[in-house]
Amino acid sequence: MKAVKVKENIYWVGVKDWNLTEFHGYATPHGSTYNSYLINDEKIALIDGVKHYLSLEQIDRIKDVVDLSKIDYLVVNHVEQDHSGNIPELIKLAPQITIVTNSAGKMALEAHFDTEGWNFQIIKTGDSLKLGKHSLTFVTTPLLHWPDSMMSYCPEEKILFSNDGFGQHYCTNTIWAGEANFGMVCEEAKSYYANILFPYGMQAQKALSTANELNLDIEMIAPSHGCIWNGKEEVSWIVSHYAKWAAAENNGSAVVVYDTMWGATAKLADTITSVFQDAGVPVVKRCLSNKHISEVMADILEAKYVAIGTPTLNNEIFPRVAAFVTYLKGLAPKNKKGFAFGSYGWRPGVVNKIQAVMEELKWETIAPFEEKYTPKSDVLEKLKEHAKTILE
Repeated sequence: MKAVKVKENIYWVGVKDWNLTEFHGYATPHGSTYNSYLINDEKIALIDGVKHYLSLEQIDRIKDVVDLSKIDYLVVNHVEQDHSGNIPELIKLAPQITIVTNSAGKMALEAHFDTEGWNFQIIKTGDSLKLGKHSLTFVTTPLLHWPDSMMSYCPEEKILFSNDGFGQHYCTNTIWAGEANFGMVCEEAKSYYANILFPYGMQAQKALSTANELNLDIEMIAPSHGCIWNGKEEVSWIVSHYAKWAAAENNGSAVVVYDTMWGATAKLADTITSVFQDAGVPVVKRCLSNKHISEVMADILEAKYVAIGTPTLNNEIFPRVAAFVTYLKGLAPKNKKGFAFGSYGWRPGVVNKIQAVMEELKWETIAPFEEKYTPKSDVLEKLKEHAKTILE
């Protein structure tokens, strides 16, 4: 595949990772891309590297536009190795390159690689780099989602090179969101936020605020993963959704997530699901034996109610539920109403561990509910009445 023209003298020179199925424990059934962009001007700038094992493909794509010896700058928006893994090879082949990044980015590169002899230009928010007819203005976005993260904006073409912001783990034949399955692109953008950026809502809000303060007129968002958002309508969709997700707004829906050994916890989950349905609350029921935790997190992103159920195994939370709760705790969703439930054989109390995580996340909760062995009809009626209190 050759380089793809994004705008006049601006090219996509990234790579596609069709076979990627997992990223940091997050399921990526549609693969991903590691997007890199080349601005061919009086001064030539390459924006971001790629994973090390796809380096040759990126280099061939760059050579479709310019020789490596002609590149003046490598803009490093983020040092995580899916964006930086091949930088040592690029510098070996093109030692004249100056790396443009922020101070945290320089420190991270030095921690990852042997940077002796590398040339650096350190920038901060509001700084610009003149390339000729094009320029880049930089916006540091610390902890969205690493300390070094930043975005680069080309005012002449109104393009925001947004790195991990606004991305998707989604691989398709086109680089354009509008030419792909747009509904799928939007779902993958939601999943990406839920599984990567969920803990950083405050930082996302700050980044959006900074973009407004700098009066960035954005007509295209070119992220480092997935498809490019092109045109005001597409840009408005993703920016407005990020604003909503970052503010922890919910759509009033419910998620019932559980696992089961002999069906007891499943009966409890069915009953709780029916309570939401009877109240007219949109609800999804997810059993962790057949739904990946990252898929469930995408449901939870916009939900108001989250009910988590577990059977007791060896006096502990069932393993798949325990893994989910650990994952949930790390992503730290806010402004939820929670309900812990479960079943046990001879020792109760495991659901209290789920309750403790909900309280640590500062969720509003109702008292946990658990039942010994298989719940009978009278117990399910009791559960039904108790579950209704989460709606109050």
